[in-house]
Amino acid sequence: MQINVDGIDNIPIIKPGDDLGNIICEALTNNNIQLLDNDVLCVASKIVSISENRIVNLNGIIPSEKALEIHDRVLRKDSRIIQLMIDESGDLSGSKLDVSDNYIGCWLKSGLKLTSAGIDKIDENYVVLLPNDSNLSAKQIANTLFLRFKKKVGVVITDSDGREDKVGATQVAIGVYGVPPLRNTVYFNNGKKKIISETICDMMAATAGLIMGQRGKNIPAVIIRGYNYTFDTHAKIEDALCINKNE
Repeated sequence: MQINVDGIDNIPIIKPGDDLGNIICEALTNNNIQLLDNDVLCVASKIVSISENRIVNLNGIIPSEKALEIHDRVLRKDSRIIQLMIDESGDLSGSKLDVSDNYIGCWLKSGLKLTSAGIDKIDENYVVLLPNDSNLSAKQIANTLFLRFKKKVGVVITDSDGREDKVGATQVAIGVYGVPPLRNTVYFNNGKKKIISETICDMMAATAGLIMGQRGKNIPAVIIRGYNYTFDTHAKIEDALCINKNE
């Protein structure tokens, strides 16, 4: 198996209300990238969120007592952003936030757990939240690609996430369409059937991250070619989540 990874250059700065799918189509054409069936497009969540106007002015956020209490434990984190984490978790008690040392993890309503609820700071006054429904965002982009190029392309929405045990961040998947998020391998051990599951969506996100990089790279979309999978219109990120951990 050979995997090819290509960044899509010269995607313009995305603004609220932009048709992201068509912008990506134009960038593909301008870069002379011809899509094939079963290519996988990885897209950074930030440009998805901005196009969907998920921008919040922090000056309009009033921290609750719980947010202020957590802020006292993690002073480097703006209490208004902590309040947004609580809001994004769907539990105003703050029980879905995992606080330790300088780390705040957040169990989101989808079942994902992300550092700081995936909230990305633009400047001192504005932040970007994750897309409302990253699976739907992925589907809309995939449908636009199909209408334009008549190719069935899987889409993975990625986000930068940190870990308590390691320095730095990596890319993880927060939404998918077309490409199953898990790769299941069946084998037999002493006559008993076993299944090993791998979160292939996160592997793809991390692979795309090699080219996307972090801020300032301006390569927020990457094509992965060569991974063999069966296109599945029912694929969603929840298929790879331990939902019971969020209950």
